[in-house]
Amino acid sequence: MVVLQACSPNNYKATHSSVYKHDSLVKQCEYFTCIQDIDSTLQEELKKQNKRLIQIYLIRHAKPDIQKKKFYSRKQAEKYLYDYNHVPIQKFDTGLIKVNLDKDHTVYCSALRRSIETAHTIFKDNYPIISDSIFNEFENKIIKSPGFIRQPLLCWQILSRGTWALGRKPSGIESHKKAKERASYAASKLIDIANKEETAILVAHGMLNRAITKNLKLIGWKTIQSNGQKNLGATILIKIVDIN
Repeated sequence: MVVLQACSPNNYKATHSSVYKHDSLVKQCEYFTCIQDIDSTLQEELKKQNKRLIQIYLIRHAKPDIQKKKFYSRKQAEKYLYDYNHVPIQKFDTGLIKVNLDKDHTVYCSALRRSIETAHTIFKDNYPIISDSIFNEFENKIIKSPGFIRQPLLCWQILSRGTWALGRKPSGIESHKKAKERASYAASKLIDIANKEETAILVAHGMLNRAITKNLKLIGWKTIQSNGQKNLGATILIKIVDIN
């Protein structure tokens, strides 16, 4: 696991290539996930060029407290998806996560229970936490099939997600096109937050985190850690911007 780490002033050269170089920005972290501000020494070096570094954390929620079985009928798979969105999260060791934020920040999460509970468990009452459905996971609805078919849950999910991505639009959920548009808007919102607070923090979901990451990388953001698809893991993205 890695976290942002300032370069030594003795060997740091304030160029984009050196700042974005992986070895000069990260170090090993003894915790599963570390969340911290950008080092002030690094920012001072960038300031000499009228630049600064901003970052975005995309953290995935803890595991929901729900048990899986080997095989599911269509109705059972539908019930599992419903329960997954409504059950509490499993208790987890908060010592796995190190929060070292000195500056004022607002933490964002989705409107789904697993995201909200994870955010409050990690950050407690130390920071304002705002829930916004724009950060909800991509919706899924089990594909129609004969009632006698039973298969592993993963098969139901892959078939349902795959046909949805190819254009199937089940009633009651957003289309794949709309979901991609929402992810793009979510990325833009996080950029605005990062520009304001230097560090933007989102506790959300695996597929959404992946889609946001894709959008950010298309406009020049660099990934220095890619664990946002793991429960309680984080993807960290950075970008050098001009000081206005």
